[in-house]
Amino acid sequence: MPGIFGTFKKEQIDLNQLMADMISSMNDENRFRVDKYIDAETGLCFGRVSLGILSPVDQPLKDREGNCWIVFHGELYGNKGASTDPEYALNQYIEKGDKCASELNGIFHFAIYDKRSEQIKLFSDKFGLQPLYYSVLPDGIIFAAEVKTLLGDEDVGKAPDYRSFADFLHYGQILGQKTLFKDIELLAPGSVLTCDLRDCKVAVKKYWHLDKLFVEKGAYSSQASAEDAVLLLVKSIKKRSTNKEILGLSLSGGLDSRGILAGLGKDAEGIRTYTLGIGGCADQRLAERMARVAKTNHEFIELDQGYLHGFENMAMNMIRLSDGMYHPHESTEMLALEYFKKAPFKILLRGHGGEIAKAALAYPVMVTPQVHSCSSSREILAYIFNITNLVMKDTDPGKLFTPSFRELVKEVPEQSLQESCGKVSGVLAPADVCIYYYINEHIRRQVVASLEIFRTQVEIRTPYVDEVYIKSLLSLPVSERNEGEIHFKLIKRCMPGLVKIPNSNTGAPLDAGLVRLFITDKFNSLMKRLSVKGFRHYTEFQKWHRKAFSESSQKIIFSEQTGDRNIYNVDYLKSVFDTHISGRKDYGHLLGTIVGLELWFRSFVDN
Repeated sequence: MPGIFGTFKKEQIDLNQLMADMISSMNDENRFRVDKYIDAETGLCFGRVSLGILSPVDQPLKDREGNCWIVFHGELYGNKGASTDPEYALNQYIEKGDKCASELNGIFHFAIYDKRSEQIKLFSDKFGLQPLYYSVLPDGIIFAAEVKTLLGDEDVGKAPDYRSFADFLHYGQILGQKTLFKDIELLAPGSVLTCDLRDCKVAVKKYWHLDKLFVEKGAYSSQASAEDAVLLLVKSIKKRSTNKEILGLSLSGGLDSRGILAGLGKDAEGIRTYTLGIGGCADQRLAERMARVAKTNHEFIELDQGYLHGFENMAMNMIRLSDGMYHPHESTEMLALEYFKKAPFKILLRGHGGEIAKAALAYPVMVTPQVHSCSSSREILAYIFNITNLVMKDTDPGKLFTPSFRELVKEVPEQSLQESCGKVSGVLAPADVCIYYYINEHIRRQVVASLEIFRTQVEIRTPYVDEVYIKSLLSLPVSERNEGEIHFKLIKRCMPGLVKIPNSNTGAPLDAGLVRLFITDKFNSLMKRLSVKGFRHYTEFQKWHRKAFSESSQKIIFSEQTGDRNIYNVDYLKSVFDTHISGRKDYGHLLGTIVGLELWFRSFVDN
């Protein structure tokens, strides 16, 4: 997995071997560029593994005096100097110290070795879009862009963190900074970690806070305008559309990728776009129309029956590439990954984060009328807790889990939510608490986990996750950023030819009136259920789980290995499985999560 890595250990060890092991873990196919630095006398080594596309300069870099060294991974948008991104970040550190990243806009993580203070510092970007994991050791620290790289050090504890299991089995993801290991943490977004090389003390502090992008108690600015937000979004898209010759865009029939396409304007002509799904899906039909309007070089990647074979191997690879953070519930990542290996682009624009401007559609914390009626911190947290129960819904935890496991984790999901949103729930308007959760947890820990799979082949850019644009957007009343109003204004302004192309979610053009939208939405839903060509969904996950994937899932879920974990009540789990396969209820998310956790055990713990 591309990213930075390093360790500091006071105790004398074979540092060359440890560094070689870390590089081997991150570069297991020997196809990445590797930069490294080692100071055996100090007990310090660090470096970077990369695709060689962004910041392709030799690293680490150092200042003229040789006092400060940097290894940087990612990219900056708005580098105000004439230098490379690593040089710019290093100069900012020399000038501003720990506050250096507060003015950096981009996707990155980097490490600074400061000889003057005898400290090593790790920085994350503001939204946590480039993960960096670390483990505090008795005599130092080890860090890397992936969890499995840390496990090569025998001093890193391998005990599972069952709090993370509890999160997965409720939210379908981990919240906060936890990982599936007790002794490994994710560096929080907008944070700097400092490790003092003299006494091995480690401290983490925030240099930036997400809640500062929101207005308190819904006191939205009367000076704010949707037009300003649209212009800033276009600016964000333009900043992320450099390197056009190797730029690609994932294009669907919805609003988010369409908004990016429109924001590209004339620059969209000739870029590579692709759509992935089953033949005859709505996305295929609509994306092809959009590509003709924008004059892109478009390709449809068909998800055919071959994808349905070898489920266990596919799922295991997904778990390995995402460090167990992303589970095979509803996923086409591995098919996309195969496409990226031969795709004509190396930088990919994605529409993730578009829901920040579509509060009513911000899955899984959609802002419904019920949200606006919440009058207390307790009520909005209860709403979020209930609506994000994606995995355990319609099941009885008291029957599904063994008594010992149930007792261990029963209060954890609520505690995780309180730690994540408890403070802001009493400060922000209820709708904005939902959006805060969406950015801080869903994007950072669910979406990014899936993107980590892609990053083994391509670099990722997400124009909707931009600090300046989001701050302007969130100063607007929720009614102006509720169901795609910003997207519509952007598309109408920049590429009006896309307005008349229906939205795959509603079946109606973007300028449809309420009556037409109501009728078309009903018709579109019916056509989807009937799987009519041109209207069908881009996948058939429920069908696949019940047929093509069922044999492999059953083998994994009811194996002796899974039973020995002493987590699930086998008899109740069998009744759930049978009910799912029969089609009486949909337990695909639960069964996919159980499969994911078991494959994580086999890949990361048993071996």
